[in-house]
Amino acid sequence: MTSNGNFLERRVGLCRMIDVLMTSIIVVSSLIIAILIATAPGTSDADCLDIAVIGGGIGGAYTGWRLRDRDLSISVFEYSDRVGGRLFTTDFPAAPGTYLDFGGMRFRANAHPTLNRTATEIGLKIVTFALGYGNADETIWYTRGKHMRNTDLGTSRTPYSLALQEMKTPGALIWSLFKNNVNYSKNTYPSLDELYNMTTVDGTPLYKMTLDNFYGRFASREAYKYIYDLEGWAGTVGRQGALHSPKATASYPGDTGPSEEFKTIDGGMGKVPQALMEKFLNASTSHKLHLNHQLLKIERRQSGGYNLRFRKTHTTDGITTQKQFSTDVTVCARKVVLAAQQRCIQEIDIPMFKSNPDIVKNLDSVVGIPAGRIYLAYNTKWWKNGNPDITHTKSDQLNRQTYDWSTGTNNVSIIMASYHDGDLAHYWRELSQFGTPIPGSLPGVNAVTDVVKNRAEKFLSAIYNVSQSDIPEAVGGAMMMWDKYPFYAAWDYFKPGFDERTVRDLVYKPSVSDHIYIASNSWAPRNLQEWCEGTLIAVDAVINRYFKDSN
Repeated sequence: MTSNGNFLERRVGLCRMIDVLMTSIIVVSSLIIAILIATAPGTSDADCLDIAVIGGGIGGAYTGWRLRDRDLSISVFEYSDRVGGRLFTTDFPAAPGTYLDFGGMRFRANAHPTLNRTATEIGLKIVTFALGYGNADETIWYTRGKHMRNTDLGTSRTPYSLALQEMKTPGALIWSLFKNNVNYSKNTYPSLDELYNMTTVDGTPLYKMTLDNFYGRFASREAYKYIYDLEGWAGTVGRQGALHSPKATASYPGDTGPSEEFKTIDGGMGKVPQALMEKFLNASTSHKLHLNHQLLKIERRQSGGYNLRFRKTHTTDGITTQKQFSTDVTVCARKVVLAAQQRCIQEIDIPMFKSNPDIVKNLDSVVGIPAGRIYLAYNTKWWKNGNPDITHTKSDQLNRQTYDWSTGTNNVSIIMASYHDGDLAHYWRELSQFGTPIPGSLPGVNAVTDVVKNRAEKFLSAIYNVSQSDIPEAVGGAMMMWDKYPFYAAWDYFKPGFDERTVRDLVYKPSVSDHIYIASNSWAPRNLQEWCEGTLIAVDAVINRYFKDSN
């Protein structure tokens, strides 16, 4: 017993010594880390940036460009290794002389004046986007196994059991459902104030309803399916606010416009953020771009300003991941502009936001819609066989929309084999995990596997009425899904029950006592949440309101 007792005493004593030693190590380590952080470049008051811009997409690039001549030290921090965000243009070696737009690919010259003016000012060449928004007389609609032209829509040739008053084109049907079931008598698009004063015929405020609720009350189930199948967009139905219903398409009176209104940038829309960033960096040696930086946390500093904690990332073939064994980097900034999408902002640890229920609620006021595109290249335009005048299709197939994209100098032609959104982005994401990249495919995140190609060709076969066995072998491919961090979505819509006017004003500067601003099209007005113009308007609003006194 004595021997065992001495053994236990020695063991307890040894454990206590180990505890003391470990505690000392932890204390010393904490002191070393604290010293390293305190003396790290960019964390002293003298090194504090005037402005840190988070996000290297068009919002971050435009913010830097707008502030370029104010004698400020500004740094833009980007998660990946490239500038542009969802404006992503790349060359396509399988068809020399061509490019692919994976995100924004067009804009409307009249409806998007800020983008039109800015592109001109920075020296980019604006050209006509010949494909428009899908020109009606160059479009095939294919649904329930039936091919239709524009003149067939809303007639007895439409394969839906529609009520007599529902026999219209999808866009006209949306507009008539809106006009006939809310207290609005004009034949022009209502103002924002008018929209928020509208009620349905049974007295329900329109802004408190989802689109699905609205259609459930005032449209037949067949009309609901007809709208979803033929409009080609997930956003024409769903759980977003019903105020979106009349603007779900460009088909309401006064907003049709000829296809010539649609413009693009010579060489691709990705040139816009790239040119903006280049001019921003060239304006001052104090302007910097830091690629492969993921913002994790924003904390107040006792001496004023903020400490921004970043984690270094690594990008290979478009796939960005956190860098292994890298030490977090802390940067000081007096002001912070978050030029990113809603979900990305929500994932940043900002205690000043998270402790305020109103801020949390309003940042959660929109629902994201993921999207994606698939391009395939062939030595012949086989999809033109029997369809010589067709440049665009909409269908109920799982590739949803197609475009006759372009032809290279080697006569290799490209079809946008799928332009899809909503849950279909997850469908194609899942398929992309199977098979092996096809010859001529772009690498990494943009790779098209044989499984994806075969499934896309199955749908193309039905839409273009060509046997799948007669489709020649693809000589190249590329795809992109906007459904994962840092985007999660291609665009956002307001949820029901939120007044976007008050939400937007709060989101620009969520915390009254903090110099942290949000410049994002996630909360843009009207249908600009789907367009670059919404981002530029948000940046202009933040700068004009809160940066007037900047040098």
